[in-house]
Amino acid sequence: MTRRLVALGLLAAAAALHVGITLPARRERDEARAAFAQQREQRERLRVGVARLERRASEVRASAPEGDAAAARALRLALLAATRGLGIDDVQIASHPQRRGTTAARGRLVGTGGQADVLRTAGRLADPESGVLLERLELALRPEGIRMEADAISVRAGAPVQDGPSPGGGS
Repeated sequence: MTRRLVALGLLAAAAALHVGITLPARRERDEARAAFAQQREQRERLRVGVARLERRASEVRASAPEGDAAAARALRLALLAATRGLGIDDVQIASHPQRRGTTAARGRLVGTGGQADVLRTAGRLADPESGVLLERLELALRPEGIRMEADAISVRAGAPVQDGPSPGGGS
């Protein structure tokens, strides 16, 4: 009888140990595996996003014109093309070449229109195929519509793209 009680006690202790330690450890292991898989997927999404941004930057660099005057003309045409076919009024476009640095030309687009047209214009400017990089975009609600002010640059061919406005560069 004592042996049976001891065996039963050991069996109860093993069951308690299994329920108290093994099952929570398995749960913790499964949660850690799920977290690792989620982080691996997130890392892969970020890697794809970085590759896409690098392609976009290289497309912008490749589309930049070589000469100073050509760069200003190309930027002016890109700003004008962004408004083509849209209901943007009071359009003002200015561009000028930059003699030094990685920026080939700097320009500004100002216009007023409906929300959809203003956002489409901004989207066209942000498109890699436009050949420009938006440096600043400001939208303001006015009685006549939404006023948009966009400062854009074109990058010299072969120059690295900066992550923000160039130092000392103002319009």
